[in-house]
Amino acid sequence: MGSNCATTASRIVLGYYGYDFSEDMIFGLGAGLGFIYQYYADTEEYFLSGKNESMEHNLAHVLGGTLLTGSFDDGDRAWQRVKELIDEEVPVILDLSILHLPYFRPYLGEIANIGFGLHNAVLIGYDDAEREVLLLDHRWNEPQVVSYEDLKNARNRREGNVSARNAYKAYALCSPAARIRPDLFFALRLTINRMKHPFAYKMGLAGIKTFHREIKLLFESGLYGQKREEILAYSYLMEKLGTGGGNFRRMYGRFLKEAAGQVRMPELIRAGKIYVSLAKRWKDLSATLGRMPDNPQLLAAFDAIMSEIEAGEAEGIGTLERIVEKG
Repeated sequence: MGSNCATTASRIVLGYYGYDFSEDMIFGLGAGLGFIYQYYADTEEYFLSGKNESMEHNLAHVLGGTLLTGSFDDGDRAWQRVKELIDEEVPVILDLSILHLPYFRPYLGEIANIGFGLHNAVLIGYDDAEREVLLLDHRWNEPQVVSYEDLKNARNRREGNVSARNAYKAYALCSPAARIRPDLFFALRLTINRMKHPFAYKMGLAGIKTFHREIKLLFESGLYGQKREEILAYSYLMEKLGTGGGNFRRMYGRFLKEAAGQVRMPELIRAGKIYVSLAKRWKDLSATLGRMPDNPQLLAAFDAIMSEIEAGEAEGIGTLERIVEKG
């Protein structure tokens, strides 16, 4: 079990290859800190995440290896490829739609239109006779048994904008793992760059400001009733599914504390405290946002929390910049 699907999946696979990293260290070394949100008007779906999309690529690079990836329009070819990897005793991380995983449905509650086809679980085995696979997922201690049909739907369904597209990831890493000394400062510099200079306007520090502005506008214009599900979905994604800002800020704060002990830099501990504090404010934001459709008077509280988050996120990145410059 773990805190997040993607970081837990990487921790499991790296542990298989002899890399003894905590989930928090994996998140930090992979420069996973981020922010992105989307609303897809054509399908009425919503997506929000506090992690950037390239954590696994970054992590493989920092460890001196590479990431094997692929996606397919043909579901049969996609299945054949991952079977080949399993036959070679290579664990595979799959992109999956949580809407089509039977064991995940009880966690979705009343929110049906979550455009999230990027959930990760580790494929560790298959049985052609029973037409079942075994998945390791971050909320469960035991492997989950999933039918071929459900797995195909979770990997291949295209009704959403954030589709899994039969994608997979597998690490190709140097060995033995004990000789690898990850470049911590490279990871910090990459985190700073991704937050300050994202490749899309609804990402990074700028994306947080845009999110603040757009949600505020829904209430100021009186459209919050029509956008009730959108607002509730963002609240849900922030905390209950673990993809939003709070969970990842907690993880990043713990990463900085762990890294400080390894490189003997107490400045990283102080930076970590900023992110731990931010995690609490993101959690407060989720709770406030979830109540706002029925209590529009909470707009002032939302505005205040978002302003604190914007300032705290800028302070965190600014602190990391000063640490990196100092060396």
